[in-house]
Amino acid sequence: MFRYCFSFLYYFHSIMGLIPFGIDNPHRVRRSKCKRRWTLTIGCASTALVCFSFGTMLQGVPVSSSAHADFILIRSLVLVEFFIRYSTIVLCFYQILSNEANLHECIHRYISIVQSVWCSQSYTMIPRMVYILVAKMLIVDIGLCTLFAVNYGTRKHAKTYINGYRVVNIYVVMVGAQITNLILLLLLFGSYTYARINDQLDRTVRQILSFETDGYYWNRRKVLQQQICCDASDKIDRLCSLHQEFTEIIQRLFSIFQFPVLLINLNQFIVIISRIYFVHITRAQTDSDFISYHRLSNSVLYACFETVQCFLLAIGSSLITKQARMPGITVNLFINAPLDIRTERSIETFGLAMLGTDFRIKVAGLYVLDLMFLFSLATTINMYLIVLIQFQLSTY
Repeated sequence: MFRYCFSFLYYFHSIMGLIPFGIDNPHRVRRSKCKRRWTLTIGCASTALVCFSFGTMLQGVPVSSSAHADFILIRSLVLVEFFIRYSTIVLCFYQILSNEANLHECIHRYISIVQSVWCSQSYTMIPRMVYILVAKMLIVDIGLCTLFAVNYGTRKHAKTYINGYRVVNIYVVMVGAQITNLILLLLLFGSYTYARINDQLDRTVRQILSFETDGYYWNRRKVLQQQICCDASDKIDRLCSLHQEFTEIIQRLFSIFQFPVLLINLNQFIVIISRIYFVHITRAQTDSDFISYHRLSNSVLYACFETVQCFLLAIGSSLITKQARMPGITVNLFINAPLDIRTERSIETFGLAMLGTDFRIKVAGLYVLDLMFLFSLATTINMYLIVLIQFQLSTY
C-alpha cells in the first residue's frame, strides 16, 4: 500500500510538471529529457495562462465598481494576492528548470542517505504520514478545488471575464498546494533520517557509558574495551559526516526554493487578512446584493485551507530542526570513564560540528520558519485586522 501511495504522489506531481526526473529503481534517480520537456511545456503554458488571466482581470475591473470603500480595499488586496500567487507558480517552474542539475544531485544523495538509515522496525511511522499526505491531497486539495469550480462565488449576472480567471485561479491554487506537499514530503523524510541518525548515535554513546556504570567488569577486559572504543569512534565519525552531508543537502534544497516559499507565506498572510476582513464587512453590511453566500463560503474555506498549509509548513520545519539538533545533546553527555584519544576526538568533533551549524530553516534570510513564525504571523494578522476594522468604522 505504501508503494502505491508513494507512486501516486510521484506520478501525480510529474503530471503537474513539478518533478522533471525519472526513477529507474528505488535506489536511483535519473535525469530525463522527456520529463524536462514536459516540465518546460507545463511551465510555459502556466506562465502564459497566468499572464493572460491577470491582464484580463486588470482590464475587466472598473476603478470604482462598488458603492462601498471596503469592497474596493478588499478588491485591491485580492489583486495583490493573485499577483503573488501567480508569481509563485512562475518562479517555482523557473527554479526547477534552471537548477535541474543541482536538484538531481541533491535529490539523488538525499534518497541515498534516507535509504542508508532506513529501518524496518520504525517502518510504520513513514507510511502513516504518507497516507495522511495522500488523503490530504485527495480530500482537501482536489476536493476543495472541485468545490471552488462547482460553487460559484458570483451571481449569474457577473462579468464574463470572471469565469476565465476563476478556472486559472483554481489551477494555480492546485499547483501551489502540490508545491507545499512536496516541501512537506521533504521535511517528513528529513525528520525521519535525522531521527534514525540520533537513534544510532544514542546507542553508540550509551554503549560507551557502560564503561562508567560497570567499571569493575571492564577493568578486567581492557582489550575488549579498546575494540569497542575503536568501533564506536568509527561509527561516530560516520554518523557525523552523514549528518553534516544531509544538513548541507537540506540547506541547498531550501536555498533553491526559498523565494517560492517566501511568496507562499506572503500569499497565506494576505489571504487570511483579506478573507477575515471580507467576512467581517459582509456580516456588517445590510445591503448584500453584491455579495453571494457562495462567495462567502468560498472565502471562509480558502482562508482555512491556507491556514492549514501555513501551519503544516511551520510544524514540519520546526520538527526537522529539532531532530537535527538532538545529536548535540547526546554527544555532550558526561562520561566519567577512561576512553582512548581517538574516541574523545570523535565525540569532540561531532560536538563542535553541531555548535558551528545553524539548522534552522531560514527563508531568504528574512525569517525562520518555525513555531515562533506562527506566533509572529498571528500577531501581525491581528494588528492589521484591527487597523482595517478601524478604517471600516471610520467610513460610517
